[in-house]
Amino acid sequence: MARGVDLTGKVAIVTGGSRGIGRAVSQGLARAGARVVVASRTEDEAPPGSEYERYASGNIHDTVGSILEEGGDAIAVRCDVSDPSDLHHLARTAADRFGGIDILFSNAGIDCESAVIDLDQELLDRTLAVNVRAPLLLCKFALPFMLGRSSGSIIGVTSGSARGYREGRVGYSMSKAALERMFLSLAEEVRPHNIAVNLFSPGRVDTWMNRRGDWPGTAHIPMVQPNEVSEAAVWLAGQTARSFTGQVVERADFGVTWGDGVSA
Repeated sequence: MARGVDLTGKVAIVTGGSRGIGRAVSQGLARAGARVVVASRTEDEAPPGSEYERYASGNIHDTVGSILEEGGDAIAVRCDVSDPSDLHHLARTAADRFGGIDILFSNAGIDCESAVIDLDQELLDRTLAVNVRAPLLLCKFALPFMLGRSSGSIIGVTSGSARGYREGRVGYSMSKAALERMFLSLAEEVRPHNIAVNLFSPGRVDTWMNRRGDWPGTAHIPMVQPNEVSEAAVWLAGQTARSFTGQVVERADFGVTWGDGVSA
């Protein structure tokens, strides 16, 4: 649990919660006292022996099971974030089950690895649907259940690619840059309702997306385990517009520039 963060009674939605960062953050939020709605399109394990098995194993029911075993409260909701009806169902289910929504952690994302000249249009469209449209629509559907609570926190997972060049990842970089601008603008829109909106850039984390390819220009960056990013994410979940909003937080700077009672 992040030091000094008590989320008892808060209701959190985590997308991409079946594995990796999403699973670690779901567990961290639950340990801080939140009731967690774990969402992902993944309900089945990766096929045994497949290239996905090591880094893409797990599902939303595994995540929920681990939380319940520790005495926390969580439910699993299958959700393809590229489908607006699934997002609407996710928000409604969270509110109906737990009486409202306090925290959104938009973690679900996909890569778009291609030189522009070879870019597949369907891949680009899906990348924008998952990385940009989905976080915004989740906010659209969840905010009616958040606005009357006089507090709340919305967090989008971004990447250094939003602000720097990575070979063959123009489409991905574009999606994360759009996410950042979108959420920083949303921070001002919901500030009067005391809802914080921030971006979390976890760095190079040991997930399938980072392990499946040797991204040019990243080999020098230390790779951390998903549970090492949880504390910063939980700290952000505990913020409101009065305490901390409209920021891009780098995990590597957490506890130095951010957190631990230190703010910008």
